Amino acid sequence: MNTYRLEFQAVILAGPGTNLSPLTRHYVRGHGLEEPVPKALLPVGNKEMLNYPLAWLDAAGVSDVLIVCPASHRPLMSHFVYSSAEFPALRITLQTIDDEDSMGTADVLREISSSIQADFIVLPCDFIPPPNLTLSALLDAHRMDADGPILTSLLYERGEISKDGPPPLLVGLEEKSRTLAHIPVEESGDDVNLRMSMLWKRTVLDLLAERTDLSSIKEELIPWLCRTQYRVAARRKYGSILKPIGNTQALALEHSTVQPAAKPTRHYAKKKLDAGDAGADSPGGLQSPKSPPTAMSIASSVPTSPRIGGLQKLLEDEENKANIDIRCAFIVHKMENGTAIRANTVKTYFEANRLPSREQYQPQQATPGSTQPGDREYWIDPKAQISSDSLVGPSTKIAERTSIKKSVIGSHCVIGRNVRISGCVLMDHVVVKDGAKLDGCILSRHTVVEEKCSAKESETATGVTLAAGGDYKNERVEQFEYDED
Repeated sequence: MNTYRLEFQAVILAGPGTNLSPLTRHYVRGHGLEEPVPKALLPVGNKEMLNYPLAWLDAAGVSDVLIVCPASHRPLMSHFVYSSAEFPALRITLQTIDDEDSMGTADVLREISSSIQADFIVLPCDFIPPPNLTLSALLDAHRMDADGPILTSLLYERGEISKDGPPPLLVGLEEKSRTLAHIPVEESGDDVNLRMSMLWKRTVLDLLAERTDLSSIKEELIPWLCRTQYRVAARRKYGSILKPIGNTQALALEHSTVQPAAKPTRHYAKKKLDAGDAGADSPGGLQSPKSPPTAMSIASSVPTSPRIGGLQKLLEDEENKANIDIRCAFIVHKMENGTAIRANTVKTYFEANRLPSREQYQPQQATPGSTQPGDREYWIDPKAQISSDSLVGPSTKIAERTSIKKSVIGSHCVIGRNVRISGCVLMDHVVVKDGAKLDGCILSRHTVVEEKCSAKESETATGVTLAAGGDYKNERVEQFEYDED
């Protein structure tokens, strides 16, 4: 009888979205109160952002998913997760973290460790993968790595392009062994060098229980693991925690669809010493031909009495601990093969909305003179002009002589006459009145743009109003214009 064992769990981190303010703020009209807007539920291409990592996992057959979010987001997140029928194969569990806790990402993993029973995949809720970057291929690469890496990171070129091309990946890589060798700590907060720490061994959680000083995955845990690859003392101390004895690759082979490659010779493998050799260890854990005798060679020269035999075994155990192969692997995705992006800032969120396929929501024009949608989901006046690279959600009404170019328009929006919209993102239930002009703006849900208002490269919180005749440039509007201070 075949017993299918759980190979991977997925952990989706759905943080508060501080860097996406004011899009994650909701101003309640007439009350001056704020309600949380979960980052994970912000629309990208008229789909909730969380849909993209969930679809990625679903396509790869990873069905056990743990979503971690702030406690204040639980009602909205719970409604989305448990009312959606889009991913019936996924078993989704929602776990919350206290809003007041200033926890790093490694702290979060430590907090939820009891819910993780297998090797795990860490995904941010704001990751938008391109169609040809499949999780199945990444899982197979991780499975078939003969060294059994502690971590496999996904490195990808960023979506935004400067005149000189995409920014470089500032990391130290050993290409032959596919080893992530170095992460500069002083650079790690810039989101340039490490794009995503993705596939983890379950034993990393045991390490975090031991090393409570490691708070951030990117800024502390991964740089520490990279250094440990080349430090004998650290491997001796933590090697048995990170890689306990056992055939973990057997489980990987049950799920993989490809054959394993031959195991490469690791650069810090123990070398045979000639008699009389002496010298210091070389950098990176390599032993030079002039190195002093190792613990193993000393033990082999000691006579084997019961007491001495115990010493020999102790020395052999210490030598084995030092030779435990702790390795961080990497996979590189080039922009030329499709743009991967994280919508974790206002700028990248705007760029992410330009990426999804436009095929799902091609606008249809309503029958001239009709006031009922009938079988149609779109109320678009025949005299309105909508470019082919724009996206319009269902049940949105667009009046005559309105022009929309290179924009994403959500569902249930109402756009008046003689409106000009270019390069914008309008979320659901936005109202734009006659004669308004919008250029490069992001308008959150229930935003109202009054008549003849002009806005350029501005963002709004949910539920605010832009005043009639107003002129907004590079502004973040977070308060309802008509409420008194």
